[in-house]
Amino acid sequence: MKSDFSFEIKIVYDDICAQPGFLTGFGFSALIYNNLSKTHLLFDTGSKDDILIHNINKFNITVPEIKKVIISHNHYDHTGGLKEIYQINHDIEIYVPLHAVKSFIRDYPEAQVQTISDLFEIEKNIFSSGQFGDGFLKEQSLFLKTENNDLIIISGCAHPGLETFILKSKIISNEIKAIIGGFHGFRNLNFLEGIEFIGACHCTQKIREIKQRFSEQFIDICVGNSYLF
Repeated sequence: MKSDFSFEIKIVYDDICAQPGFLTGFGFSALIYNNLSKTHLLFDTGSKDDILIHNINKFNITVPEIKKVIISHNHYDHTGGLKEIYQINHDIEIYVPLHAVKSFIRDYPEAQVQTISDLFEIEKNIFSSGQFGDGFLKEQSLFLKTENNDLIIISGCAHPGLETFILKSKIISNEIKAIIGGFHGFRNLNFLEGIEFIGACHCTQKIREIKQRFSEQFIDICVGNSYLF
């Protein structure tokens, strides 16, 4: 295992597959270790708290070690495990799109609920994209910038269009190394050209087409997998 990494991304929730001892479920969640700040963050929480907690613990991580939770958007398959995280740690920091903040303040009154509207650095080299989307659905993604200036994009569902987040990320860096998460109905596949690590999972509707076109870059995302960048 290399020691000069900036981030370790552990998949703790997804629908498609799981390593032995881990559980699958509808939704998505990634546990991020920021080696630059020596902290753990959780991006989304899947749909069921028991599955989420089981998979986190399977990585030998305990919930109290997680100080911040970033919620991509307010759908149950990305927020379902949050109640149990909150029960274990009422002082958790929760970062949510501004459009949905009232319900989180109501449901998690003792948590530190942080509103996201524009591009924002959550902690060292980890940025929220800011909220995007029309109507009642607003979504954020995460941009992780390594010490080598490479960028990793983590997406919940990309309802506003994955290309929207890709274009926004170029404010941080033009060197997109990896994209992990749900791509939903994304079809402008030319935006994936030049990306070394394409980890489409969860709700990605064109996953077979993406895998065929980018066979060398495509990585099968399974619960229990861990990736260093």
